[in-house]
This record gives sequence, structure tokens and C-alpha cells, in this order.
Amino acid sequence: MNLRPLYDVKERLEQAAIAGVGLLGEDFRLSRAAEQLKPLAGASPVFGKIDAGLTQLLSAPAGERSGLLLDVLALVDAVAYTQGQTGVEGELVPLPAGSGQYQELSYSQLSPLLTALTTTGGGRMELVKSAWEDHPEFFTDYRILPAVVDGLGDSYGEVSTLCANILKEMGPAVLPLLREGFDPAGKKEMAHRVEVIAAVEGAEATPWLREILTQAKGGVRTAVIFALGKDGANVPVLLELARTERGKSRDTVLLALSEQEGREVREFWAAELEQDTKSVYSLNHSHREWAGDLIATGLQKRLERFLSGEVRPTEEECTDISMWCQAIGQKNSPGMLDFWHWADSHVEEIDRIKDEKNRPFFFGVKLTERLLDILRHTGPGPLRDYCLNLFDSHPAMTRYLSVSFPAALLSCPAAEVFEKYGPYILTEEPGQDTERKKTLNTVLLRALGDVWWYPQGERYNIYGGLSTAEPLDIRWIERLTRAVCTDVPRRAGASHFAYYWEDVPEFDRTLMRLVNPEDGRCRELVVPYLRKRLDETGLPYHYSRWLIQLGSSPRGLFGKAMAKNPSANHLYVVWQLMHEASQMLPPEEAIALLEEFLEAKAGRKQAWAKFQEAIPWTVERLRAGEPFPEWDSWEKIDK
Repeated sequence: MNLRPLYDVKERLEQAAIAGVGLLGEDFRLSRAAEQLKPLAGASPVFGKIDAGLTQLLSAPAGERSGLLLDVLALVDAVAYTQGQTGVEGELVPLPAGSGQYQELSYSQLSPLLTALTTTGGGRMELVKSAWEDHPEFFTDYRILPAVVDGLGDSYGEVSTLCANILKEMGPAVLPLLREGFDPAGKKEMAHRVEVIAAVEGAEATPWLREILTQAKGGVRTAVIFALGKDGANVPVLLELARTERGKSRDTVLLALSEQEGREVREFWAAELEQDTKSVYSLNHSHREWAGDLIATGLQKRLERFLSGEVRPTEEECTDISMWCQAIGQKNSPGMLDFWHWADSHVEEIDRIKDEKNRPFFFGVKLTERLLDILRHTGPGPLRDYCLNLFDSHPAMTRYLSVSFPAALLSCPAAEVFEKYGPYILTEEPGQDTERKKTLNTVLLRALGDVWWYPQGERYNIYGGLSTAEPLDIRWIERLTRAVCTDVPRRAGASHFAYYWEDVPEFDRTLMRLVNPEDGRCRELVVPYLRKRLDETGLPYHYSRWLIQLGSSPRGLFGKAMAKNPSANHLYVVWQLMHEASQMLPPEEAIALLEEFLEAKAGRKQAWAKFQEAIPWTVERLRAGEPFPEWDSWEKIDK
């Protein structure tokens, strides 16, 4: 039965209900639709009833048409609804294996995530990341999972890496989709597929990896080779590849072989390093004992040649030695320990090595840096014991203090460490042997710069992650607050209170990294020091924040310091500092700081009118017992 006339009548009646019944008599489209409906009237009583209603409606006086229109329209709607159908054409079939699951999720729920995975532009990574953290079930949906796989080829590297990590966590369920349509000659997406499959399957991926290796090209081939290196059973394959591969692929083979074990592997590397000394670069991050032994032997051999000074290395040979020094990495093998003892016995000769142009290359310094790096990452053992006594054995080598001191922190009682090393921090100008004492002071301050109070673990850590044997003796804080030689080179990286316009001395950063805010005695020592430094430097953000975090107010010095550089005091940064003060200090202190700032007229000129609105309003709120306003309230004032 053709129901098109029914729907045409429905449409015209709806239009009449909108336009008004006064025009019904002139609506030729309704008349035509009613005429086309008549054949249906003879086929069914209900259509006959509709036809009769239309006839009455079209012939009725204008005053009676409204009620008739509604009656006919209600009947037409009822019939139309009974005739309606839902669904799509075709046969229902199960979702392909691995393509995801059906989830009771609306499209509106998934749309933002799907858009982030399938489009370009900024902000996508955070959206995907937060969705994974909050709604991991979204990623199993058949609408999302294929998009995550496609995301492995995203032009934004961090998004593709995130997709890879998500798929790894999802586990074996993603494998069928990753293998479907896999192209060994493909590009970035296919390389990431290899990475994920190998991570999920582990050694079980080896047969598949070996199978596709013959066809893999470019980045995919590199990924396959790297994945083969995760299974020790692939050593014969890797050794064969080392003979046949070239360029980046061979570099990857060497990286894979750097983490393998066995006699064949060691013999290969011995021959490889003899043939191409630059291959040592591939051993930089190896933690295998044989790698440490080989590097120790090779480096000692290279240095021994030039100890006498009769033969001087060329620039190329100096570069080679530097590369081997770098390759030491964090290796802690027996052979490497033997090397350190050998270097210890020849430290002066090593320091004197110069190239053929009489230029020093500071190999002794480079070796000390490598030794310190190993110490920072290794636990108790012979190397730490060796480092512990190194400065005692060579007191003239001031740089060895940077090694022996952290070894003591990691091994000895806190009081013993302070009593031995604390005097090197000068609290008065040295009278004799001034340069040596100042050098030791600087070396020790730099070493202290690698020590942090770690509040989450309630312990002190040394750069690298190891914890000190005991918490620092409080006398370190007392001595540092009285230090007179505070010139210490700036360490890499910014302060966690980073305001770029404040050039805070590295000494003060070092001190604050050592402060335990929960220690009452520590606060007693540091608060007066910080107030003095705030007054001396006029740098309000770092010193005020430090004071606030210790539960102390910078009141009395705050306004004066802020007024020294008002152009830096933007509305937001002042709000940020004051908001933090309100969280850490009593309300009356936050009020006092706000009023002190206002009285000093310390705000940025362009925003001063906004300060004059925001601060009194905030003070009023605080006095009423209300919380410090959020930024959006100040931001509205800023607009």
C-alpha cells in the first residue's frame, strides 16, 4: 500500500495548524492530497474516516474549522505512527573479532573523544588522556577502538605515543584489530602496531616478527628489529642481521644486541668495537656486566697510551676517548670497578693529558662526572665503598669531594656526615688557604644541590632517586643560613616556583630544596633568613612563597618588595600568590598582605584600577568569613 498520500495530508494539516485555518479554502495542495487519499478510503475503514473528516473540514464554515482540523490531524497522526518502521536494511551480523564491543553509550558521550582521535589541532592529547583516565570503558567501544588504532599514525607524535600506550594497557583484546590490514611496508602507524603487539605478546610475538621481517621496510623494519631484541631466543637472528643490515636498521640491531647475554654476544661486541670504535655509542644505556667490562678494558687501553705524555692524542683520538667515557653510563660491573681503581692510581697523569695542539681535554673531570652518575643510581656495594674514601685518599683533588660526600649521605649516620663535611661550608671568610677553602665550599654546595627533601616519602633523596641513609642533620640548615661564600653556579632547570623575571641565587634554591616544612626547628632557622633575603633582594615571589609555605607571613616587607618592580605584578600572578597565602595563613594575614600591597601601590600600572576593585572586595569577603575568591571572579574584574 502506497502511504505517500497519507503523509502529504499530514504535512498540509500541520502547515494549516501553523498558518491558521482562514486559508484552508485556498490551500490547493491540501485539496489535491485529499483527492489522492480517496483510493485508500475504499481499502480501509480508518482511511474512509479520514476522507470523511477532510470533506467536512474543507466544506465547514470558517468558525468551525479549528476543532475539525485538530480532530482530523489527531487521527492522521495516529494512523501514521502505526504505519511507521524503524531500523535499517540488511542482515544483522556480529562485530568482527577485535573491533571492539557494543557499549550502552550515546554518540554524544563519545563524540568529543572520537573528534580528538580523528581530527587535528591543539588540545586533543589532554582530552584523550583524561578520557582514558576517567572512562576507560569508552575505548572498548566499537566506534572508538578503531580510531585509537588509526591514532597510531597521528601526525602529532605525542598523540600517537599515547594511543600506543593505551593499546598496550588494553591487552590481548586489541591484537586482532592491530593485525588486520597490517602492512609491513607501511609507515608510522604500522611501526607503532609492531611496538604494541610486541609489548602485549612478549616472546609469543617472535614467530610473527620473524615472519614479517622479510617484508618489513623503513620504520617498520626498525620497529621489528627492536622488538626482536626483547626475546633472548632471537640472538642468532640479530647476529645475522648485524652482518647484513645497514644504516638505521643496523644501529637498531646494535641497540638490540646491547641488552643480550651469552658468549656469542660478547665475542660479537669485542670484534665490533675493535672494527668500529664508534659502535660504543650503542652501549651507552646497556646494563649488562659484559658491556661494563668491555668499556672498562677499551677505555683503559686508550688512556694508557697517552699517560706518559710522550705521545699526544690527535683531536680525533680525544673525541674517541670522550665517547668511551660517555659510554660508561651507569655501569657497575667488576671490570668497571677495576678500572676505577686503575684510574685512581693514575689520576694525575690522566689530568695532564693534552692533545697534539697542547689543549687539555679534562678527561679526569669527565671520568669523575661518570663516576658520580653511577653512584647516584646504584645501591650499596663495592663502588659506593670506593667512592666513600676517594676524597680521603686524594685530598688535593677537590672534585672528588663531589663523589665522596653523596656516598657518605647514602651510607653513614647523619651526624657523622655533618661533622666530617659540614665545616667545608664557610661561615666566615677564610684566613689561610683561601682559594682551596672557597673551592671546597663551592663543590660541596653543588653536591648539596643534588639533595631534595621528598615530602611524599618523608625522606631526603639524592638526584637519581636513592634515599639518604638518614635524614639530614639539622645543623646543615643552621650552617647554611650563616654561610658567607654563597656564589654557586646555577644548576640546570628552573625552580618549581618559576617566575622568569626573578633571578634568585642558586644558593637560596639549594637551601630551600633541603627544607622540611614540617620540622619546627628547620622553620625557626629558615624563616628569619628568608625575611632577610626578601629585604635584601626585593624579589617578592620566590621569597614570599617560601615564607608562606613555611606558614609564615612576609608582612612588613611584602609591599616594599612588590613595589620595586610593579610592572611585573600582573593581576593574575598577584591573585595566584594571594590565593596561596589564603590557603596557608590565617585570614587576617592574607588581609594584611592585600592591604599592604594596595597601600604600596605595587600593582602593574595598566591594571591598577582593577586592583583597586578586586582587593577591597576580596578583603571584605575574607572578613565576612568567606573563602578567597577563585580566579574567574578576579578575571571578570579584569575584563
